[in-house]
Amino acid sequence: MNKRIRIKKSWFLLLLLLSCSDSVSDQYCCFNDPEYQSTIYEAQNSLKDLASFPIGNVVSANKIQSNNEFISILLNDFNSITAENDMKMRNMFIGPNEYDFTDGDLIVSFAKENGIRVFGHALIWHSSIPDWLQNFSGTDLEFEEQVENYIKATVHHFSEQKMIIDGEEVSVVAGWDVVNEAFTSQAENAIFKQRIGSDYLKKCFLWAREADPEVKLFYNDYGLESNTNKLSLVLNMIDEFRNDNVPIDGIGLQMHIDHISPLLLQIDNNLQAIINKDILIHFSELDITVNRNNDITDLTYERAVSQENRYRDIVNLYLNVPPVNRFGITLWGMRDIDSWLLNHHNNPYEYPLLFNPDYETKISHRGFVEGLQ
Repeated sequence: MNKRIRIKKSWFLLLLLLSCSDSVSDQYCCFNDPEYQSTIYEAQNSLKDLASFPIGNVVSANKIQSNNEFISILLNDFNSITAENDMKMRNMFIGPNEYDFTDGDLIVSFAKENGIRVFGHALIWHSSIPDWLQNFSGTDLEFEEQVENYIKATVHHFSEQKMIIDGEEVSVVAGWDVVNEAFTSQAENAIFKQRIGSDYLKKCFLWAREADPEVKLFYNDYGLESNTNKLSLVLNMIDEFRNDNVPIDGIGLQMHIDHISPLLLQIDNNLQAIINKDILIHFSELDITVNRNNDITDLTYERAVSQENRYRDIVNLYLNVPPVNRFGITLWGMRDIDSWLLNHHNNPYEYPLLFNPDYETKISHRGFVEGLQ
């Protein structure tokens, strides 16, 4: 009797080994055999095809003109694009009442040709002020007129590009980050507040709406998923805007987070507070670090799995947003090596995105897929 049981157990273990397949997550399959512990995988699903909301990534005019491998992955997985730098004030506002929309026009034309939306980023940001405006010698009123004219000219210019989606004519540029990161000490001391006044945020949103009655207007910031003080300021801003009939359609949570922090419960609580405002919600600059302590020089399987699980949890958390309020999720970069975080954290050994330097698909992509499913 015992011998038969041992034989049955042996056959069961053999069948279990044979049943392991690519559809089973590596960490649960084949007894964690190192042969199967890979940080990359063969993707079977396109992110945009699985999602019921737009999935975005950042682009530059240079990349969409010259990098075919980048374009191929972009069009396969994503249906929304944000200019990482090319549609910021410093790049477009080149002199008093003088604009250069060349890079933005290239990006919008590319999007129009491929039937994908553009999200404008960002009209006003204290870290993207052209030198001539920073040193503007005119009066405060003349300074304000320059900013007003810039916002109106920019929003109107890009509103003119249309495309047909599902039989309906829509603007290629679907939304703008009107103001970016206003609730920081840097913004408090920047020229916009100093020269226009404490109500400059309201004025910027009003000017943008005047230029385009249909485009979605967003406030965008970092730390909203974890910084309760900043979150309170943003929630109060929403209420104040609404009380004063100032247009605001959405909030962008940048979501530059780590694989272990902040706690998922903290993110969920903060997200719910924004959901309660019945406003569009954009995870606007998502990336997930795995080496904040700079203790690895290669992406280990253990860190890759932790990142995979984190992407799954964050994407799944976004599904708590009511469908009518889901503006989408945008990744802030394609390959790890291209991430802004390497310079920002002065750490070349960081791996925050979905693709490695060879454009191979990391298992973090699989986590994103599992979150959508």
